[in-house]
Amino acid sequence: MRNIEFKSGNAETVRGALYEPPSPLPRPAIIFAHGLLSTHDEFGDYPEKFCARGYLVLAIDFRGHGASDGLRGLISSARNVEDLQHALDFVETQPGVDSKRIALFGHSFGGDAVLCTAARDARVRAVVAGATVGRLRDELSPGEVLTYRVIGAVNRLQKAITRKPIYLPYRVTYADIFNDENCRRAAEAQGFLQRTLPADNVPLLLQQDAYACARNVCVPTLIVQGELDRVVKPASTRAVYDTLTCEKEWYEVKGSGHSFATDCKGAEAFERIAGWLDKHLK
Repeated sequence: MRNIEFKSGNAETVRGALYEPPSPLPRPAIIFAHGLLSTHDEFGDYPEKFCARGYLVLAIDFRGHGASDGLRGLISSARNVEDLQHALDFVETQPGVDSKRIALFGHSFGGDAVLCTAARDARVRAVVAGATVGRLRDELSPGEVLTYRVIGAVNRLQKAITRKPIYLPYRVTYADIFNDENCRRAAEAQGFLQRTLPADNVPLLLQQDAYACARNVCVPTLIVQGELDRVVKPASTRAVYDTLTCEKEWYEVKGSGHSFATDCKGAEAFERIAGWLDKHLK
């Protein structure tokens, strides 16, 4: 593994980890896309395992997250797509990569990102999207939507005066995203979740719409959902799956919470996902 960086957006630096296998050339590639207020560390040992299986793997931190540049916690579908398209540019420059065998693997808000990128960029040949919400605004009550719109208005006023955004506490915790207590404690010790998010996110997140992207995905897609997910409603992820018109497959990880890659069924889920990717990229 080696640390890498490339430019995206307003010349901000995206950083991540590149895993290069000793396998024969040419080789397939996978780009990992993490969720809201997280980092690529949320995927645990999946990048190493895919590398050992013969894939070149790039796991990035979106701008505003982890080691990458940008306002802490700022995220949107459009920004994520831009970062992933620059990640595709980077991967295509790596020696021995078969540009016709590049997959995207996204989790949670990163699932939205990989679907939206695949809908726009023909270089994507397969997609794994896990625990992907259809529309965030549909998960909120009318009262919550109104509250967030008021917060957005107050935030715009504060920025006009101080040039600094309001930061809100992030209500999702490690206890919410893990079903297994030992896995929760391990993730908490690693500390990949941010605790606050800028109110600049409010209008951007209320615009998020994975359904609109899913309708335009034309490549094989695997949708993964933890059976016991308490962050994204399984019905919402299932609705994203039902919207897809491409070749598709549904996989429910029994006994797993939201972060299925590092929850108690992570190894089992890896084998199922890797088998599906092998079928489509090898």
